[in-house]
Amino acid sequence: MNQSNIIIFPHCPKTGGTTLKERYRNTNASFRITDLGHNINDQAKVIFGHSVQIGHYEDKLTNNLVYITCVRDPISRIMSMYNFYRTQMLYMNPDSPDIDFYMWFINKDVLRPMPVTKQYEYYLYQHVKHTDWFEDGTLENTFTMNDMYLNTVLTWDVEKDTSYVDNKKIQDKIKEKHKIETHNMNITWERVMSKMDHVFFQEDDIVERFDDLLAHYRLDLDAWEEMVFTNETSHDLDKHNLKYIKYHELDDDLKYLVELDLQADIEFYKRCEDKWKR
Repeated sequence: MNQSNIIIFPHCPKTGGTTLKERYRNTNASFRITDLGHNINDQAKVIFGHSVQIGHYEDKLTNNLVYITCVRDPISRIMSMYNFYRTQMLYMNPDSPDIDFYMWFINKDVLRPMPVTKQYEYYLYQHVKHTDWFEDGTLENTFTMNDMYLNTVLTWDVEKDTSYVDNKKIQDKIKEKHKIETHNMNITWERVMSKMDHVFFQEDDIVERFDDLLAHYRLDLDAWEEMVFTNETSHDLDKHNLKYIKYHELDDDLKYLVELDLQADIEFYKRCEDKWKR
């Protein structure tokens, strides 16, 4: 191994990668963050960011490319995304009312400013060839399914002369959508995750793992050792007298809905554990 290695790190949202970004970005010009528009060249040692395109750099760089990423338990991640969304609403409008989990969950696929993608979807969409795979029929499109799902949320109760959310219809559409998601997840696993050399897990010490790999690949980067590790989402909610909502606080019906919706991502995560968990 030599200095010609470059780490390519597609950062899936809400998996703990921000900790690494903050630890290295201010002390190393060679830690390039695509989300900040950093130019990429052979002098880079790490290419990092949500917008890193998998398969993009092979024809552009002469270095040995080492793909690394980080994944998270899907249940923990969905709760993190919900709580993070609450903070973003407060940033945009400090007087905005808090949104409960159920209302967020049934609208999460289309909510702005942060629609939810599952982890396998993130890696799929970051691969430079994914549009070709949709066009040639290798992948099945879930957008139509999303429309069907959204259009069945409200049902009219004639006797009470009011509308209500029909959980049974939501569950049926999630089950129908799951067939497509499982197919697309399998394609993602075969064609995208096969490129990964190392996968971290958010619940582990990813800083130690990353430092070990920097040493292994002989990449000399200075770390910001004074960095304080905090849960910024919890801190931001505390400032507004709101608490971080945890999964065990949800009722059983909501838990069932969540686990039903995350089936493909849970399977994806288990495969990552089987292959890369130390």
